[in-house]
Amino acid sequence: MIELLSIFPVSALILAMPGPTNTLLFSSSLMRGFAASVPLIATELVAYGIAISAWGMLLQSLMAQHPWIALVLKFSAALYVAWLATKIWRFQSSPAVQPAISRRQVFTTTLLNPKAFLFATFVMPQNVFASPTVWAAGMGAFAAALVPVSVGWCLLGCSLHTGRHHRPLIPAHIMLRGAAIALCGFSLSIFYDAIRAVA
Repeated sequence: MIELLSIFPVSALILAMPGPTNTLLFSSSLMRGFAASVPLIATELVAYGIAISAWGMLLQSLMAQHPWIALVLKFSAALYVAWLATKIWRFQSSPAVQPAISRRQVFTTTLLNPKAFLFATFVMPQNVFASPTVWAAGMGAFAAALVPVSVGWCLLGCSLHTGRHHRPLIPAHIMLRGAAIALCGFSLSIFYDAIRAVA
């Protein structure tokens, strides 16, 4: 029980760190507003649940015998995040003329997010994946941390977009290009980590 209680604060700390999924939530709220972006959090939660469970139940044992699996996943994540960065960079400054960030993009980005591996191997106690009851309790603690943190990222994007007279405090295209640069940084860090593992 003590180990399960530790899931909430540690997960909240890791989730609060800037990352690909947080950047998408921030960008969506910046362009489309808070109400239109909040539903993406449910998609994020589902994707994290799948990714964490997969790492914990299957991939850890497979990687012990086949280390290349982790490398393939890291390279795939790096390429996908780089593609998202180019997409966000090309967004227009007017929210009326561009597509919203989709659930599919949030789902795929979160599924490939390296944080999921960290949660499965470091944050979650080993017995979480041995029992459905303990798994449900562990994922419940994780969800309790994820929702307020993700809402906070959406609020941050919305607050930077709207001022007292509904004018952008910071031009949207500047913020989005900053988000794209941040995504490029995440992509390069994942790619570097994979290269270092090979070396």
